[in-house]
Amino acid sequence: MANKWDSAFLGSVIDKAMKKHIEDLYTIKVSFNDAREHLLSKMTELRHWAADFVSSWPKPSAVVQGRNGEKATMCVSKLLDVEEHVWSPMYGLKGNIDATVQVTLKQGSDTKTLTVPFEVKTGKNVNTNHEAQTVLYNLLLSDRYDIDIVYGILYYMETSLTKRIPAMRNELRHMILQRNRLACYIRERSVELPPMKKSKNDCGRCYAQTSCFIYHKLADDGDGETSGMKDKFDDVVKHLNPNHKEFFLKWEDLLTKEEKESQKLRRELWTMVSTEREKLGRCFADVIIEEGSASEDLHTPKINRFHYTFIKQNPASGFSFLESQLAVGEPIVVSDEQGHFALALGFVTSVRKQRISVAVDRRLHNARIRQAGFNEVNNQVFASIMEVAPEGAKPEESQGKIKDSPIRYRLDKDEFSNGMALVRNNLVQVMANGIFGSREIRRLVVDLVPPRFKAVSTQYTIADQESLNVDQRKAIEKVMSAKDYALVLGMPGTGKTTTIAHIIRALIQQKKSVLLTSYTHTAVDNILLKLKKDNINILRLGAPAKVHPEVQEFAVLAGQPMDTFEEIRSAWHDTPVVATTCLGISHPVFNERTFDYCIVDEASQITLPICLGPIRMARTFVLVGDHNQLPPLVQNEEARVGGLDVSLFKLLSDTYPDSVVNLEHQYRMSEDIMTLSNTLIYQGRLKCGTEQLRFRTLDVPNMDALRRHHYDAELFLASNHPSQTSFCTGANCWMRELLAPQTRVAFINTDNITDSREQAKGNRIVNPCEARIVVQLVEALQTVGVPANEIGVMTHYRSQLSLLKHGLRGSNSIEMHTADRFQGRDKEVVILSLVRSNEACNIGDLLKDWRRINVAFTRAKTKLLVVGSRSTLKGSGNEEMLAKFISLMEERAWIQDLPPDAMDNHFFNDAATHVTATQAMNVAGKRPAGSSPGKSPTKGSQTRFGGKENRPPGPKKAKIGERAILKGKPVLRDILNDMMDGIY
Repeated sequence: MANKWDSAFLGSVIDKAMKKHIEDLYTIKVSFNDAREHLLSKMTELRHWAADFVSSWPKPSAVVQGRNGEKATMCVSKLLDVEEHVWSPMYGLKGNIDATVQVTLKQGSDTKTLTVPFEVKTGKNVNTNHEAQTVLYNLLLSDRYDIDIVYGILYYMETSLTKRIPAMRNELRHMILQRNRLACYIRERSVELPPMKKSKNDCGRCYAQTSCFIYHKLADDGDGETSGMKDKFDDVVKHLNPNHKEFFLKWEDLLTKEEKESQKLRRELWTMVSTEREKLGRCFADVIIEEGSASEDLHTPKINRFHYTFIKQNPASGFSFLESQLAVGEPIVVSDEQGHFALALGFVTSVRKQRISVAVDRRLHNARIRQAGFNEVNNQVFASIMEVAPEGAKPEESQGKIKDSPIRYRLDKDEFSNGMALVRNNLVQVMANGIFGSREIRRLVVDLVPPRFKAVSTQYTIADQESLNVDQRKAIEKVMSAKDYALVLGMPGTGKTTTIAHIIRALIQQKKSVLLTSYTHTAVDNILLKLKKDNINILRLGAPAKVHPEVQEFAVLAGQPMDTFEEIRSAWHDTPVVATTCLGISHPVFNERTFDYCIVDEASQITLPICLGPIRMARTFVLVGDHNQLPPLVQNEEARVGGLDVSLFKLLSDTYPDSVVNLEHQYRMSEDIMTLSNTLIYQGRLKCGTEQLRFRTLDVPNMDALRRHHYDAELFLASNHPSQTSFCTGANCWMRELLAPQTRVAFINTDNITDSREQAKGNRIVNPCEARIVVQLVEALQTVGVPANEIGVMTHYRSQLSLLKHGLRGSNSIEMHTADRFQGRDKEVVILSLVRSNEACNIGDLLKDWRRINVAFTRAKTKLLVVGSRSTLKGSGNEEMLAKFISLMEERAWIQDLPPDAMDNHFFNDAATHVTATQAMNVAGKRPAGSSPGKSPTKGSQTRFGGKENRPPGPKKAKIGERAILKGKPVLRDILNDMMDGIY
């Protein structure tokens, strides 16, 4: 920031601003020259105003008026922030303040230095709404800066009128009451809406007129008379019928229910302390900016301009940033631990064990720092981004000032960025008249008329046509023959991404335009990467930071600034493929053009209202998915039961099965693994893509290395397990059988193990026995030579996942996820922990979801190991998928019953030590009372999962005499273990 007001400098500022907003100028069709001339014409008044008001001390000419005509002189001496975005849970308001400034106000003999909101209006007309807005900004800044903001400044640029707006109690009371009335409607979200204004003056020029009339017609049973604008109202809604009303109200109600669930999560931000929210995986508490990590990139969009790396101020033992829902790409809210919310918004750019990096839209360092001499009443001085120094003095170097102690922040998952307003707008746009695609979508989706297909599909040629299998050819032909829509059901491992790429090639060869969408940036980019060598011009919408680096190399990025209108026109109109997420359709390019085809990947995971947005942009749409895998994510149970988890893909495929083409040849799983989902889900339709795939086995380079985990006579005598009578010496080794290449599928039954039952605490369920078995299997696989990056560990329970990650915390290359996060991934080996083991045979809702089970069973290429309780699953009910799974495993003799001592009859290294079963329940929460970081709260040397410690021989092997001395002295043994890295 610079305190310069000469014509040359202001001209350069205008030029920079126009380059930054060139897309906006193109959208409103205002040329560079016209925009520049218009802005330059305003600079004379601005320079005159600055000459009077921007100074270190009030000038006689710098007069501001009060509301009742009283006058004072004022100067603006510091700029604290620009477009400060303030969330105030205290008042239930948020707002964007044009500028936060420090002023010196002189009235008679009274002089005060105050921090105030500065609101700029570009028009001539003075309006009481402007004053009300400024008064509310006083409240917001009071909350943000922890001081009494007694005035706001309102500046009319056209006339140079500068007004001082006090915060009047009665006016504030009235505005807060109005705010509360509006909040009631928002909170309750019933179908009942506020009454119509019936003002021809206001309603006649309202930007929301169409949406308002549609809601009044469909939600209120309104008519021309009740709208107050009969002719206009009738023209807007005359095409709507009872069928449209039923559809609209159903999905509006489901969205409202789901929104209530989101509101619960939003309220957590200010009703739950950060440490409690951290336990839920939705926050990191007490983090500080790592010294030297702050940077600003002036060449990137505002949304990710400022970069910071955070570290824990006082991390607990075993803490890791990797164990939360805040993954790379997740939107975040940065607040401080003093109760100032949303200091910045952005997203996660990198996550490592001890630090997390973010890109945000606001500067965090050196903000809201009080300066020397600060007084809450008459000297409200803060660090600034620009300062006007007294003549002859140097400006204060406020940028470099840092508080004595670092500011403690909290990073929250942004629950406000779910795009619900956009999703609701999709419903409204489909109901509107005269908008491209809306009539056809009403016909196909609301009225469910049959889709039309040409008798003969359009001929096409693509370069590698001979590489297509029969399913892929049928899929392309189905798309080419579709007049309305086509559905592609891609079973697991059948190459949906590759097929979509082939479809795009075929359409481009026919000179068709394509809109490619999916719910996630990753899914969109995975398809684009398949087109990397095809020399197809692609426009990729979205923030560059969220676009795959390789895609950035060959696609035109809408997020990067362009220099001319011609560049924008060419990028927006001449690229045959435009790619974005389903929530990216608010980009102005969609006001400029439509498409021949819209392809939606992962369509079975996208709710119907979200899907309506992109498909409306094209004459023909193609949905690709598999409703036998994960459904759309729905948080609210009422919304789920009401059908919000029924995707458009499922609705249309169930209604018109002939519109579906199946991809049945899979190239991932060996035949044994494929048998599970093929028998339980797909009625035998899945086929191995090649003969070699049917019999593929895991490459085990060195099975003999498993002897490292077996006991010999010397180790047996030296062991510290006097009560144990059975050790694995290699003969009839259950672990060898499971690791053998010919074992492609196995259910590992834990029923014979005494401590194999699940453990519950609150809503968290874990199974330490299963976790220990999984950890041992993972270590054994690596011992025999299976690369860590070819091993996947999966469970349906987040608490169990935390326990597994804790147990495998030294194995960074092993992917560990819930089933939901594993969709789209595959590994040579997958180990699945089912967790549930109880006498009641209760498997819980997660394991009753057969679609999640299907995902879990179809991620492995050559070996799938499922750990669980045979009795619990078999007794869960004949109709449950897992009961049928057990019957299939019994029929195939693929069950391995573990011996009672399975947890302890092999030697394993430190990867399975130092956390007890009690701690297992607290992996995602607090340590047990009375425990110390890194130490077991119970007596004896125990494993992470509550079993006895087994260790292989190594360079730090303790002597037999030492072990004998320590026998029966668990406290002493714990102390020595801590000192000697756990060799006892």
